[in-house]
Amino acid sequence: MGSRVVAGLTGNDGARARFAAVNVAGGLAVLASYAIWLSNRPEEAGRLWGSIDGPLRSAYFASMLAATAGYFAFAPALLRADPGRIGLDRATLLLAFVLFPSALWMPLAFEFLAHPGALAWWTMRAVLATVGFASLALAVFLLRRRDEIPGGRLAVAGALAFTFQTLVLDAFTWPARFP
Repeated sequence: MGSRVVAGLTGNDGARARFAAVNVAGGLAVLASYAIWLSNRPEEAGRLWGSIDGPLRSAYFASMLAATAGYFAFAPALLRADPGRIGLDRATLLLAFVLFPSALWMPLAFEFLAHPGALAWWTMRAVLATVGFASLALAVFLLRRRDEIPGGRLAVAGALAFTFQTLVLDAFTWPARFP
């Protein structure tokens, strides 16, 4: 029933509800995938880093923290904006292309470790590319509307930090060093 209520909402309240629903459902899907896969295969978790170690791993951790802070800068800013004026449903769609594929990365990585092959490799790469380019599109969306979004400049900075993590590090750097 809850999904029908969200889907049935129209106007600004409906756009905000859809954005919030994607954030909650997508965020829970990502966190659940990490919790499930890491708890089921804790001995293999270190293998997910591939050959990323030393200063590059430290930079990765710093970028992950910046990306997380960035997410918490742009998501609430979008929620506070006038949905009709900025086209919040477009941002919601882009965010769905960030969050839901993100929930697939870890299961795909563990599948590749268990059964290396071209299909698993390219599926994983396609998922990471989808997330990275959707993050970039969301950053561009925010950049173009920064003056119409409360805290727009901070939201853009946050989206750029998030995009650096998902596009530069996750979609391009990590695959070059995995497994």
